[in-house]
Amino acid sequence: MIYKPTMTSNFQNELSITTLYPKPGITIWYSRIPDIIDSVFIKDRHHNFKSPAFRTMVNKTFQKDDFIKPFFSNDEIRTINSFKALKKQIEWISGRYLIKQMMQHFFLKNTSLDRITLSYLDEGAPYLTHHPDVPVSLSHSNDYTAVAWCKNNHQTIGIDIEKITQKPDANFMKIAFTQNEILNLKDDAVEIFKNWTIKEAYLKYIKKGFNESLHRVEVIHNEIWQNKKKIEVGVYSTFINDKYVLSLVSDGSNG
Repeated sequence: MIYKPTMTSNFQNELSITTLYPKPGITIWYSRIPDIIDSVFIKDRHHNFKSPAFRTMVNKTFQKDDFIKPFFSNDEIRTINSFKALKKQIEWISGRYLIKQMMQHFFLKNTSLDRITLSYLDEGAPYLTHHPDVPVSLSHSNDYTAVAWCKNNHQTIGIDIEKITQKPDANFMKIAFTQNEILNLKDDAVEIFKNWTIKEAYLKYIKKGFNESLHRVEVIHNEIWQNKKKIEVGVYSTFINDKYVLSLVSDGSNG
């Protein structure tokens, strides 16, 4: 399903957002970062942000009038300008824009985008500043950003997206996975990246991120184990154009 947000501007290109419904009550949106750049910046003000070269560029100083409408609060503009690399700025802008659009579309219909903001728990997990009970999660990788929310305030979710590249080297494997995981993994980049996104999504699900040891969490045959104990959660994975894998961990079970 493709959602196209309505935005009144002579400068805006139409943005396509793909919608997934992995289980009842949970919605995932994902979109291409270059398309988001086209949609949020005033024409001729995004320079070379769509070129791969932007990933190696130093930061830019952004102002509110660089954007076609007020997407970001004054505090958010300061946050954007605090990053030292343009890549980080663009990823942050894209993820926040998408989660703001999602929240306005499904939940905060009468709230302007610049008033929909995120805050962070001590260990880095994001939450809606004025609605901390609403489950949300977001992720980005290379050309894509993805966001998720659950309409049941008593549930928890975590999402991760990764570009599938060549098979990681042995050093990465030893850092990212336990020996037990490696023994149960196919010697295949697609399978490795899928398991990695499931692990990252789970770390977001428990609101720990990389504050939790990667070797205390194991992903084996789509099941998650923490400290050798099986965790009853639901795991959902899908592929985007055979180049990206997106995974969601949520309450419940795979059964």
